[in-house]
Amino acid sequence: MNELAAIGRKRTILISISLLMVSLHTIYFYQVSVPEFESKKLIQQIIRFILTIGLLLAVYQGKHWAKNASIVLFSLGIIGAIYGLTKFESLSINMTPFFVMIFVFGMAVHHFGLSKSFKAFQHFQNSKDLNPPIKE
Repeated sequence: MNELAAIGRKRTILISISLLMVSLHTIYFYQVSVPEFESKKLIQQIIRFILTIGLLLAVYQGKHWAKNASIVLFSLGIIGAIYGLTKFESLSINMTPFFVMIFVFGMAVHHFGLSKSFKAFQHFQNSKDLNPPIKE
């Protein structure tokens, strides 16, 4: 693995952790904000979290479809966060999660879509699959 691919690997891991932290915070923030516990909604959120983990693992493995799907989904997340910002009348501490979501999703879209280091890492991951080690 060359230096650029190593940087791409490190950034991919850090962005993935950030995305999972935002997802966990979203689940917590929703559950705390509703007056009564909604088990059906919590199950939906847990399934979404597990699917997010699966998508990020596929991105880490260098799957092109996963990269493209994540760019689309995180772009929709940015749009949703911007919409959430418009729901508040004035600046408040409650707007902070939306700014964090915009920042983290924006970094993910930039990294997965435009970063040379991610492209090098993805190429490294895909070339590993093409040349499996020979067992004797």
